[in-house]
Order: sequence, then C-alpha cells, then structure tokens
Amino acid sequence: MKLYTSLLTLGAACSTVLAAAPSPCPLVGPAYPWPTPASTNSHFLEARKELRTSIKHALKDANQTTNSIALQVFDATDPSPLFQWAYTSDDLDPKLGVRQVTQDTVFRVGSVSKIWAVYLFLVEEGFDPFAQPIANYVPELQAAVSGDAIDTLQWANVTIGELASHLAGVPRDYGILDLSSNAAGMEAMGFPVLPPNEIPPCGSPFFAGLLERHPIVPVSSTPIYSNAAFQILGYALEALTNDTFENVFQNKLLQPLNLKHTFYTTPNSSLGVIPNANGQGANFWNMDLGDEGPAGGIYSSANDMATLGRAILNNTLLDPLATRRWMKPATHTSSIAYGVGTPWEIVSFPSPRLIDLYTKAGDIGTYSTVLALSPDHGVGFVILVAGTGGHAAAAMASDLASQIIIPAVEYIAKYEARKRFAGTYSANNGVNSSITITTDDGPGLKVTNWISNSTDMFKSLASMRGTNDTTTISIRLYPTGLESSGEISFRALIPPNLGLNPIGPFTSSCITWVTVDSQVYGSVGLDEFVFALDSSSNAVSVSPRVLRIVLQKQS
Repeated sequence: MKLYTSLLTLGAACSTVLAAAPSPCPLVGPAYPWPTPASTNSHFLEARKELRTSIKHALKDANQTTNSIALQVFDATDPSPLFQWAYTSDDLDPKLGVRQVTQDTVFRVGSVSKIWAVYLFLVEEGFDPFAQPIANYVPELQAAVSGDAIDTLQWANVTIGELASHLAGVPRDYGILDLSSNAAGMEAMGFPVLPPNEIPPCGSPFFAGLLERHPIVPVSSTPIYSNAAFQILGYALEALTNDTFENVFQNKLLQPLNLKHTFYTTPNSSLGVIPNANGQGANFWNMDLGDEGPAGGIYSSANDMATLGRAILNNTLLDPLATRRWMKPATHTSSIAYGVGTPWEIVSFPSPRLIDLYTKAGDIGTYSTVLALSPDHGVGFVILVAGTGGHAAAAMASDLASQIIIPAVEYIAKYEARKRFAGTYSANNGVNSSITITTDDGPGLKVTNWISNSTDMFKSLASMRGTNDTTTISIRLYPTGLESSGEISFRALIPPNLGLNPIGPFTSSCITWVTVDSQVYGSVGLDEFVFALDSSSNAVSVSPRVLRIVLQKQS
C-alpha cells in the first residue's frame, strides 16, 4: 500500500478504535519533537517517490503540462533540499528566458510577496508598531476626514497589524486592474458611461484615489483581502526607517540570507522562466506594480524561497518569541479549516491529527506560487508555476505535497520519539517507583504503566475522579517547547471523561487545553514531566515532577 494512503487509513482506523474511549485530543502544536527527515530516510524516500509520481500523473490528467514548475520540500535543520523537482513546458517564450527550469530559475511570486513584506517589517521594527494606528506613520491618512461610515473608511481606527492581517476593511486595490480601462467594452455589456473624473488615470495619486473608495466592512470585523493594505504597509516601513522599501529589502533580507535570485524589481529576463501564454508572457514578466510591490511585485526562485522558509522556522533573523507570535491566527474565515494570520493563510489538516500549515499563495498574470510551512515539524515546501492555468496547478501540487509529506514526517517524528524516549524508567534506590512509556497509533508518547512507591497511579488518578475504572484514564505526553541544556519538558494530557454521548459542539469539543496544570500538588502540576538527555539527545531519565523523583531509564 502507498505510504501516505497507509498513514491516512491508519489515522482513520485509530479514530474508530478510540471512539468509545476518551479521545487523545492533543493540544495545538507538535505531538513530538522536530523530526530529522533526512533525504536518505527510507520512509521519506518512499514519500518522495510517491510525490514525484503523483504530481506527474495529476498534471497530465488535468491537462496542466503547459505549465513550467519548480517544487522543493525543505527541512529547517538541513540546507540541502529534502526533495526537489522541476518541469519545463514546451510553451515558453521563444526569445526570452531560460530553456530549462531549475531550482535557481526566477519566477514572479505574486502575493507571496506579502510574507516577505511582513517578515521584513518584523525584522526591522518588531511587533510594537503593529498595535499602532497606521495614520501615525502615513501623513496622507492623518489628513483623512471622518465621514459617513458607509462611504468613508475610519482610518483613525486602523492599526498596522490590521492592515497586515487583512482586517482593516481596506479596498482590495486602487487603479490596478480597474475595469474602466476597457470603458468601451464595459459599456457594451450594459455598464454606464463614466465621467472622466471617475476613471482612475494612469499614474494617478494613490491616496487621492484610495480615500475616495468606499470601505468594504468595518475595521476588525471580518477578513477582506487587500493589496492596497500592503502598499500602505510599505509606506509605513519607509517612514519608520527613513529609507526606501527596496533598500531595506535588499539590506535586511537579501544580503543577510545571501539570496542571489530574489529581486524587488524586474531582473534580467535571462534568469527567469517566461511562458509564451499566447504571446503575453513577457508582458506579465515585465508588469510593473509600482508602489504595490510589497503586495505582489517580488521575484524569487525555489532555492531562495526555501531559504526564506528555513530562516523563518529557524529564527534566523527573528528571535523565537517573535516567530511564535507571528505564526498565529488573527481571524477565522467561513471555512473551519482555513484561518488568516499576518498575512498567513492557515490551512488545517485533520489527519493523522489536526495539523496547521502556515501558507501563502500568490498569483500575478501567468505566475502562481505557494509557500507552506509546518511549525510542528520544521519542514515546508514551495511551489512555483509559470503558465496559463497556473493557480490550479499550484493548488493541486500543494494538496499532493501536503497529503504525502506531512503524514510522512509525522511518522518519522513518532519513530524518532520512540527511539529517544520509549522504555521503562525506574528508581535506583530500592523504592518501587517506575513508569513505562511507548508510542502507539495515537499522538504523543503514551504512558502504559505508572507506579509510585508501590501505588498504581492509574488507580490514584481514577480515584481522584470518583471512580475505580482505570480504563477511563489515558495519559499521553506532548512536548511543550520548553528546553534547557540537556533537558526537555513534556506535559501529560489526561482527557476528562464527561460520561456523555457527543451530540453537538459543546459535548464533543476538545477541552484538554483547559485541563492542563489544573491539578497541582505543592505548586507542581500533576502533568509535568522533564526528560534528561544524553549528548545524542536520547532520554536517560524522566522526572514526574509532582512526585519529586527522578526515574532512570532501564530499557
């Protein structure tokens, strides 16, 4: 059976088995420490083979072979790609661009530029300005007069953070792609003749026009995608740094990360892939977005995009706290599996457990891009497409990469966690205290036996719930992300048993996050565990800290 199919089936079977017992219900976040999915790992080799075959077949079946593609899967711990694949379409511009797509070939990344823009803002200024009104930094907005709520956006209420997370209610664009540029054609379709003062002229002042546009929704109500918001974000960064966005981009991102194939303005065409696209490919390659560059103007390659992804996951230019704050949802969408960050598009996968991918997609002309990061695993992928129908090809390849790679690295993480932590730990001082830890079909490390001073802790925990039924007690350990030299912290989740058959969201909700640290003894949580590690990061002992004891690993 194919690897990813096996893993997905295993997850579904596990859910069936656990239906009658308390659900594992893990916290949001990693179930295991980051894996090291080396390209020589047999599980990853199988997944890599499956991904290559699946993408080839899917592109052919969907008639997407007119698209040129560069794809790379990368790991935060290794500068070499975990997997790379490129396809060169025959439908290229006959005079311009490369003849063979590689991992260094330059594509336009469209709205993935927004990730570059926010990353640059955070590297340069941190999070503090995100809570500030944008009008503090952009004089043109300070002069905006409040007016009727339907016709006038309330700029005094808009923060930089709301601009960056699509929560400002700002119109999508001003001037770019306005249908009035084809006035005759629109009039033929029944639209009214516009007076000249209502047609945005080429090169018209951005703010003069934008301030005349109507708001979409009230500030901070629901996410509305906006390119104009990121143009304004670029102006704010220029005001804060007293420099141009392009200079800051070059000096604070491209140079520190040594990116040789990423550009803010159109590079030499010899570096890029330029589709023919009925003779229009060169136009899309050269399309100048002007000051809307922070929203969608950047050019990059698969190798450089992977370097960006690794830098984010590794906290190369941001400290870990800033990265954790950044990689969080800002709002929901109407889809339960799709949230919005700053400006992440957060896609949630339910199997083999709930896993959030922090992604950003972008389209401009004949170019489509997807960048995806899994903070739970320290891996990501980038897909760059050039050609007609590129968005469909990028979305399809992203689905395949997610469905194959994510279960594979979860499997590897569990396998490595079993090697590092599973076994029996006991006291060496004659006291009858021990704990046995393993992994199974569920998430996290599972405690199967726990004795403290000759007392069965499963019976003790059941008794504390007013029952003698130890089958209601399930103990699983999950990494907290807290580590120090030679030690790593875990917390035990012991899902409550409400004794109810789930009939709706209140009786079926995953509420283990409420129960963490809910029972303490002498100011120490019953659920706190700390492993001591050797020089190879393998566990040599574990301390259930509430019991004030260290248990040495025996097997």
